[in-house]
Amino acid sequence: MRVVFFAGKGGVGKTTCAASYALQKAAAGGKHTILSIDPAHALRDVFATEPPPANLSVEIVDTRARWRRFRDELGDEIRRAVDALSPRGMTIAYDGEAIGKLVEMAPPGADELFAVARLAALIADESQQTIVVDTAPTGHFLRFLDLPRTAGDWVREFMRILLRYRELVPPGSLGEELVSASRALTLVDRTLHSDDAGAYVVTRPERIVVAETMRLIAELAGRQMRVAGVIANAVTPETDCRCDRSMRAHELEALAALGRPHAVIERRDAPPVALAELAAIFRDASD
Repeated sequence: MRVVFFAGKGGVGKTTCAASYALQKAAAGGKHTILSIDPAHALRDVFATEPPPANLSVEIVDTRARWRRFRDELGDEIRRAVDALSPRGMTIAYDGEAIGKLVEMAPPGADELFAVARLAALIADESQQTIVVDTAPTGHFLRFLDLPRTAGDWVREFMRILLRYRELVPPGSLGEELVSASRALTLVDRTLHSDDAGAYVVTRPERIVVAETMRLIAELAGRQMRVAGVIANAVTPETDCRCDRSMRAHELEALAALGRPHAVIERRDAPPVALAELAAIFRDASD
């Protein structure tokens, strides 16, 4: 797989597993990127005290901030473009109003179009051997996967207006970003349903979390997206303590409801700090 998502309920350890996997890939050589599209941006904390290896790029897309900027400034960009067409710019009132209504009618998760655009750019970069995506919690991740279908008509209507002023949309502008996002939808959708992409689903050994994990696996199957594996995080380690043995047995019983093989990461007394220790987590889980 070239594009690898780490998905699951909030707080299960997606970021830790994603970073561990990315570090393992980087250790084998080549060029790799780990991309966070999770609004919590826990990935910042992972590399706060130790930089990643030179061949691993760490990127964080703040989709909410980008959407706020898009929402607040795109109308002004269109108005400036139309003013530049005067006296031919007779559609300024109509187009300005249309842009405003389109922003109000944005589909759920429209802010993640900016993440789609960045992911598409990485996919198109043939030098990238692996692209690891640290996702938002379950509902947001599924919405992200559905964007090519749910946002298609909305983006096309934006494009219809923007194409009036295509020669006046400056490089790096919000209008240009939307053009890129519209092209990205097709590429990302095609990749998601290919052998080049897959998702590791991260869970915890608790019945309520396992139940959500099972729903997520079913949702991915319904979208014809490959589940590369399931990782059970924070499982009570095997010890001589009777309480630990009892707790572990209870947790393994909860995990058995998954009905499929899963890797196990045992609970640690303290989270890993050194990147070398972090890298070993996913290797342990995959043994």
